[in-house]
Amino acid sequence: MNILNVIAALVAAFLLSACAGAPSRITEYLSGFPPPPENPPQVALPLAVGLVVALPEDERSKPTTPSNDTLEKVAQRIRAELQASLQITVQRIFPALTIPAGGLRGLALERVQALAQEGNFTKMIVVVATSQTASKIRFTVVQETQLYVSMEAALVEVPSGRLLMTESGRDDYVMADVLDYTARISFPRLYYRNFTFGGPFTVVQGDPYKALGWEAFRGAADQLGMKLRQRLSPAAVS
Repeated sequence: MNILNVIAALVAAFLLSACAGAPSRITEYLSGFPPPPENPPQVALPLAVGLVVALPEDERSKPTTPSNDTLEKVAQRIRAELQASLQITVQRIFPALTIPAGGLRGLALERVQALAQEGNFTKMIVVVATSQTASKIRFTVVQETQLYVSMEAALVEVPSGRLLMTESGRDDYVMADVLDYTARISFPRLYYRNFTFGGPFTVVQGDPYKALGWEAFRGAADQLGMKLRQRLSPAAVS
């Protein structure tokens, strides 16, 4: 096996293991917030919140990163999962934010407080989305690009900045394309990590990188919304 393929496979295995059951890293992206309590208080229901998604500047330059319009659709999926509980209402989705550089300590409490004041919210859900890719070559002519998306979130009590809950959602999808551009029948194609490039798959129409980004960001959003709902409103879990 080519050494580059071996390295790509090891990176993929590492990222995939990191996706499974890892604790939320949201505090790495927050600035000016008090340390999270060892024993967070029970969140009272019913709950009405505002929701905002933030992306680091470095993320914005990636070809797989969704546009602002698509990010709103991603946020709507988080809302839909949360509102599967009748006890939770996302009253407003704010436009996506950009935080400096790689995002570490980039989301200031004052920025979240300003949004909350604008919408008259006492509680906000803040989400920071990031991604990584790993690539490998199959059969010398098929290039696979695997996109790993992490969404780190916190339920914030405003204006104190106290973190009432933290959670994460992670997912990944694969795009396969052929290096021989004279044989592009049924390429490029997208498939979930548990499948192979032989199927089942979706043939991409349009920008394949944006299509890959949508699938992975959508999947991570669904996971995040579901996990938050299950923790906030356990009685609503079917």
